[in-house]
Amino acid sequence: MAPKHRDLMAPDTEPTDEELALVMREARELAAQRRATSDAWVAARLKEASTFARANTRPRRTDKSL
Repeated sequence: MAPKHRDLMAPDTEPTDEELALVMREARELAAQRRATSDAWVAARLKEASTFARANTRPRRTDKSL
């Protein structure tokens, strides 16, 4: 017997526990992917900034009489 088609967007429809679990699992997976992308972006910017800082660091003069 096939399950009845449910209109999940109908205002009087309550989601089942299985539907909620599916949505939460998908949301958690998407959040983990976005977090990994964000972490990789931040790591790349930090590496870029470190490289720039090392390349553009000049020794400072301590003798102010020159």
